[in-house]
Amino acid sequence: MPFFDCLQQASFFDCLAQPLLDQHAVSQGLWLIIALPLAGALLSGLLGRILGRANTNLIACAAVGGSFVISLLAFLAVNERTATLQTPFSDEPVRFALGHDFGTWFAVGAFRAQFGLALDHLSAVMALVVTGVGFLIHVYSTSYMGHDRGYWRYFAYLNLFVAMMLTLVLADSLPLLFVGWEGVGLCSYLLIGFWYEDAAKAWAGRKAFVVNRIGDFGFLIGMFLLTLWVGAFDGQTRRFAGQGRALDQWRAGIVERGPLTFDGLEEAVRHIPPAPAATAGAVTLQTPIDSGPLRGATFGQALTAVLLLFMLGAAGKSAQLPLFVWLPDAMAGPTPVSALIHAATMVTAGVYLFSRIGFLLVLSPIAMATVALVGAATALFAALIAFAQDDIKKVLAYSTISQLGFMFMAVGLGVFWAAIFHLATHAFFKACLFLGAGSVMHGNAEETDIKRLGGLRREMPWTAATFLIASIAISGFVIPLSGFFSKDAILHGVHASHLTGFDWVPTAVWMLGLVAAFCTAFYIGRLYLLVFEGKRSPQSRVAHAHESDWPMTLPLVILAALSVFALVYGLPIIHAMGRDQTLMENYLSTVSRIPEELERIHRTVAIEEVAGLSEWMKTWTEAWFIALAGGLLAGFLYLWYFPSRRGAPAPALGLALERWARNGFYVDRFYDLVITRPVKLISFVLYRVVDSLLIDTIFVRGTAWVTARVAGVMRYLQTGDVQSYAAVMALAVFLAAGYALIQVLK
Repeated sequence: MPFFDCLQQASFFDCLAQPLLDQHAVSQGLWLIIALPLAGALLSGLLGRILGRANTNLIACAAVGGSFVISLLAFLAVNERTATLQTPFSDEPVRFALGHDFGTWFAVGAFRAQFGLALDHLSAVMALVVTGVGFLIHVYSTSYMGHDRGYWRYFAYLNLFVAMMLTLVLADSLPLLFVGWEGVGLCSYLLIGFWYEDAAKAWAGRKAFVVNRIGDFGFLIGMFLLTLWVGAFDGQTRRFAGQGRALDQWRAGIVERGPLTFDGLEEAVRHIPPAPAATAGAVTLQTPIDSGPLRGATFGQALTAVLLLFMLGAAGKSAQLPLFVWLPDAMAGPTPVSALIHAATMVTAGVYLFSRIGFLLVLSPIAMATVALVGAATALFAALIAFAQDDIKKVLAYSTISQLGFMFMAVGLGVFWAAIFHLATHAFFKACLFLGAGSVMHGNAEETDIKRLGGLRREMPWTAATFLIASIAISGFVIPLSGFFSKDAILHGVHASHLTGFDWVPTAVWMLGLVAAFCTAFYIGRLYLLVFEGKRSPQSRVAHAHESDWPMTLPLVILAALSVFALVYGLPIIHAMGRDQTLMENYLSTVSRIPEELERIHRTVAIEEVAGLSEWMKTWTEAWFIALAGGLLAGFLYLWYFPSRRGAPAPALGLALERWARNGFYVDRFYDLVITRPVKLISFVLYRVVDSLLIDTIFVRGTAWVTARVAGVMRYLQTGDVQSYAAVMALAVFLAAGYALIQVLK
């Protein structure tokens, strides 16, 4: 009985043991979390111009705010010990989870996909981040976009994005998640190219769309292969009595809910025994697939291919090597868009995907090594590029790519809780940094060159204070805040990992991560010092900057506060399962329990546990000294060394390195030379030779030309004179008679 219903029948203290909310009602109401921003998008898009700016602002903010309130209620409900989700795949209910199947979405032959939503501790954290940060950015946008003529279109796109991101987060199956995955990509394209009258901004939107399509194609192929994998697993386990009987209920669930639900996939892999302990005839990861398109490959090899294709999709959506090139150009859109989509939410979709399917990832050491190495390489590569960027938003864009690399390092080595913890803290401090950059631009005539700013701390105190707090949070120099603890959790978890068959990977990833952490403190220190400290640049567009109004500064203050207080979730203040755990690790243990169980059974990865608080203090101290070194180096160079050498020639090697970093190590030009130009050449040849010459000229116009010429000759035979026709007929009869006579005489 829910708490408030209990109060009508018993005393307050007697009702304390009852759940706060009606969990069945919350499960059935999950659709409202998506429906509210979707309704806001429809109203803003269809009626926004008629309703006016103030009403459109109210509708858009209220839609996301309402979604946040419902997400918060669902968060409270899913934390109750009585919160369970019964799935058709197993008799054992899923604890600390809620969900509801709203019916069949589509069915094609034996394949079925349901419209089902589910909420557990992982998706609850994501829903709060998306709606909470999204609401603050909507409020910020009411002032930032206050003079834009397309305000109604902007808020329609922004509301639609929130709805699609929530669909991705709450989906209980891969097909429905893919709808949200594609939806956020569409909204990203619309918002990057929001000012489409500017050709450069429209081009940036198209570039993001095309690069993401490459990754999404990999994701789609991965889903197809996974469907075949499930079908092969179903068919071969039927022949082995032990596995067959255990999976009877799972098969019934597949028929009812489809092969690509997360609960169904998790239940399937739980029935795969490790090869050394498997009974003769049982299906293991080393068992060859004996029928279908995957015939000849083992179940483990096919699963690795699926995960690598998912990684291709994640590399596109989360801007990892080699598909990161779209994100820096995405800064062409409005700054609040960069804060919401390209820092806090959409770009973390790949991290969420692998955290959601962690029970599959831990079965493939090859895939885990690939994900971790790509993340580590991206983290360092993007941080080095950020060194030389002078555009304030470009610095933050490459910073985002680098921080996402840290998250992929964590999921690649099975430290899923640390990845989600960094995802949440990153949403707070990076949204604060982007919105702070927007405030700086707003108060300085849209200036984005950090070398033409300077001295803003005295003229923009609220923006400067919140930017400083967020900068400390991401780097950890001066005072360790939330980002320091989440990043250290990743580095420590990576260093303590042992990946079967790839013993060198954790060490390599950890070393790259340490260098990237040092670089993070350096480039963010450089950014803050050049923008807010020192003297006002004589090249600035305006003599004096002005502080932003409260709809812009209030979200900055709240996000800065969250960047501070979120550090609590990184402290090991809970003792559970015989060891000290951080709040976030303990909270997400309900989701990571199955992946950790599979890690132990299949012995793919092992993570050494932290012995106690002293071990934590040691890792924190090491990480803090690295962050401090990066921050001090930035201070030394930009407060003393470079100012003292103003006017002196720079070393040629330094200029060359700076030029390479400023141009992103020419990755874009490399892609243009190796991919874009050859494709354009092939397209030109196909157009000129195949399309224009063969098809248009020979087959289409050539056929018409021949027909016209033949008709021109034939028309001389069609005079319309009856006497001529009679003469021709008589001549034909005469000739036929003569031919017949000759044949008879022969």
